[in-house]
Amino acid sequence: MWLLIDIGNSASKVGLFDPTSGTERVPGEVVRTERFEHGPSYDRALRALLGSENVSRAGAVSVVPQQKEIWADTVHRVCGVPLGFHDQHSVMPIQLTYQTPDTMGHDRIAVAVAAWMRHGIPGEKGVLVLDAGTALNVEVVRRDGSYPGGIIAAGPAMVRDALGFSTAQLPLASLSLPPTPVGTSTTEALQSGILYSLLDAAAGLVRRVKEAEEGPFQVVVTGGWGTWMIEQLRVEWVYDRNLVLKGVSDLMRLAN
Repeated sequence: MWLLIDIGNSASKVGLFDPTSGTERVPGEVVRTERFEHGPSYDRALRALLGSENVSRAGAVSVVPQQKEIWADTVHRVCGVPLGFHDQHSVMPIQLTYQTPDTMGHDRIAVAVAAWMRHGIPGEKGVLVLDAGTALNVEVVRRDGSYPGGIIAAGPAMVRDALGFSTAQLPLASLSLPPTPVGTSTTEALQSGILYSLLDAAAGLVRRVKEAEEGPFQVVVTGGWGTWMIEQLRVEWVYDRNLVLKGVSDLMRLAN
């Protein structure tokens, strides 16, 4: 098994990956995942996730520099293998043309790589990836394989927290869609504004990218809000679970 880690801003998503399985375009399958809240040590939780599985390789992307050493030490103790970190200098199947590559989140690179490997068609169709989680990120890979960048917007929880903490009277509303767009209470008004804004942002950003870029594109969605967005918008977008972790596995394979 391979161990894959996506070290995010508030937590790390860890997955076990079987590189010998799968029948899709790219071999391998994420067989188990777990969310690890940030802390000083992960030994016990990682052992619980692994069970009796042996890890032959481990790879990660990180947007939190101080967590990299903690995870590297943990993986070495628990699995006995080094943890390789992948970034803008890694070997990629796409050409990164971002003007400031040193500032690009490595999770963005991983998700773009994974979507291209699974859903792009070189010379024929690019990919437009919506990663809808803590943030709403849009990544664009053109049909020639060039990756110029994308869009970074706030996700629902970020908007909810900003409204709640920045105002004196607005509550921290639960993130569920009210019966109608017109909220009949302050809580419903917040819910409507936050979640309909997410839906309109997703649809609008896809439209704007398609107007600005030469297509065609396959729209691929991942992240915790992904399936909900597709259902609400009633669009024929592809949902691909664990896309960041899959991108880590792709970068690991290309590093050989």
